[in-house]
Amino acid sequence: MIKAAFVIFEIMTISLFVACFWHAFRQKNNKVLELVFALVFGVFLEWMTIQQLAAYHYGEFFLMLDGAPICIGLGWAVIIYSGMEFVKHLNMPDYARPLLVGLLALNLDLAMDAIAIRLGFWNWVIPLDWQWFGVPWGNFWAWYIVVVSYSGFLYWFRHKQHQKKRNWLGWTYPLFAFLASVVILAVTNYVFANVFAKTELLSAMSMLLIILAGAVILYIVKPQFKNNASIDPVILSVPLTFHLFFTIFGFAGGFYKQIPILGVVGLSMFALGLGVHFWPWWRNKFFPKRSTK
Repeated sequence: MIKAAFVIFEIMTISLFVACFWHAFRQKNNKVLELVFALVFGVFLEWMTIQQLAAYHYGEFFLMLDGAPICIGLGWAVIIYSGMEFVKHLNMPDYARPLLVGLLALNLDLAMDAIAIRLGFWNWVIPLDWQWFGVPWGNFWAWYIVVVSYSGFLYWFRHKQHQKKRNWLGWTYPLFAFLASVVILAVTNYVFANVFAKTELLSAMSMLLIILAGAVILYIVKPQFKNNASIDPVILSVPLTFHLFFTIFGFAGGFYKQIPILGVVGLSMFALGLGVHFWPWWRNKFFPKRSTK
């Protein structure tokens, strides 16, 4: 079962990336470049973090680059892309959009990371009964920083390009977003490892603080779906496929039976993730007067 999980996961991430690439290509703008550099960023950040912190190592995937699996980079790319494509259907200020994209990504990681380590996809240096079911609190800090920084720089550079009409920036801003995000991740990794990771309590509190700060901002701006918001099958397929994969293997591997609370968390995140994506359909069907322009 374990070997099958590795193969299925690689095929799954490749398929999702191809679907998102076609989705981006059909829009006839720079979304393809954003997606491609998200892939480059995903692979590079995994390699860099392994070299910088040595906090975990990966199992034997088929396609790997110096210890960093290509499928993980593909996963980063489609998760960021699908989050940004979903968020564009909301009325909200641009500065808050990356925070929501980051929370959408965390919805996936809270459910999948504890199952992934039990499948041997990657292994942390802490025991399986520590922190978040064997996942360090710093992992969620890093997930949030990765997604918020890359998507945030994309939004910022898009705005600069539109504001100053710099054509050269239109073809290069994904590269700049990638480079800036690498710097942010390197600095925050160093700070977390050398300051906040000194004790388990401080590690958990720092992770909660940065995530709660984003949640508070989102509560204040109160994002609302646009009138024309609808369910995009390609964008929905990303969280749906990831949740389905890890839910199935959570049951098949007996992990949910061994740790029932882990099953509760996984299924709750699954329901929450799907609920958010299906909300436009639900709202238009039952609360049409509450939609916004």
